[in-house]
Amino acid sequence: MKWLKICIGVALAVAASFVAHMHVVAQSYYPTIRVEAPEGLTYVVVQDERAERSECGAANERFLERIKHGCKDCKILVARCTRTLEEALERDVYQTMKYATVIAPGMRMAVLGPQPLAERSCMLIAEAAKKQGTTPTTCMRAATAAVNQSGG
Repeated sequence: MKWLKICIGVALAVAASFVAHMHVVAQSYYPTIRVEAPEGLTYVVVQDERAERSECGAANERFLERIKHGCKDCKILVARCTRTLEEALERDVYQTMKYATVIAPGMRMAVLGPQPLAERSCMLIAEAAKKQGTTPTTCMRAATAAVNQSGG
């Protein structure tokens, strides 16, 4: 009888662990990255949500490899996976485009800093992405985004 109780207890613990694991796996995550460039610009990247945390981490790693290869002097400020866009800046990048923003399949990247430099960087990134075959890719300048959102 004692062994039966132990077996039932172990089975319940395993079942509870499995249910908890499935709950975590079933949640979606946003890969987000923030990078500071030596010229005074900050890049905020928000990628489309991923179904699993491991997919989110892999998406961030792929993006970070490109950054590390293309900008040796850039400083990675944040690279994380969150279930919601926690910071207002991240929500703005994904929803409102208040900043010069590169829009490409699967991601948006805001370029923060002095406006002429940020907009130029945004345009160059979008052009480079198109040359590499990433289409459609565009740069929405901050003023253009504001005009488009207001309907004018």
